[in-house]
Amino acid sequence: MEFYLIRHGQADMSRAMDPYTPPLSSEGRAQAERLAEACARWGIQFLCASTMRRAQETADAITARLPDILRWDLEELEDVTLDDLHYEPTAGQWASTWTEDQLDRAFRQVWARVMSALARIEVYAAANGIERIAIVAHGSTITLFLLNWLGLDWRARSRLEFAVAPGMTCRVTTEGERVRIDWVNTL
Repeated sequence: MEFYLIRHGQADMSRAMDPYTPPLSSEGRAQAERLAEACARWGIQFLCASTMRRAQETADAITARLPDILRWDLEELEDVTLDDLHYEPTAGQWASTWTEDQLDRAFRQVWARVMSALARIEVYAAANGIERIAIVAHGSTITLFLLNWLGLDWRARSRLEFAVAPGMTCRVTTEGERVRIDWVNTL
């Protein structure tokens, strides 16, 4: 199987009501259009997307280009949020302001939901002969996917960092126990 881990297009944080709902910027929309063209070239058969607005807008560009593609929108693929801390009163809305302990607790929660989503995606794809899957998500969730395929878990995120800019795509090819990871664009 080939998994294309796509980070959503660039978000316009100046137009966000909160840190979780920014729309795509004009550059982000252009990135989404280029990603849609790339997905067509890669022969994507199955599209999964976070339900956060910036990921949805990126996935919408892909489905506009590939209207017959199977698409799942999954809350489990959302970026780390205050919900992952169960509304801890000492935590602010921005994860960048959280303590290391708060980040660890949040990422433990995100890990559980992202790995659950991955298992569902893999089982469905295998059962239906799907070989090429695109996942539109966020830098944090893409990092967790990559840690998983490297045989690590959420605790490694503080030691191993991936630079996943908006619009970038990482291809993960799995063949049994063998995994190959490569970057296929750096929009």
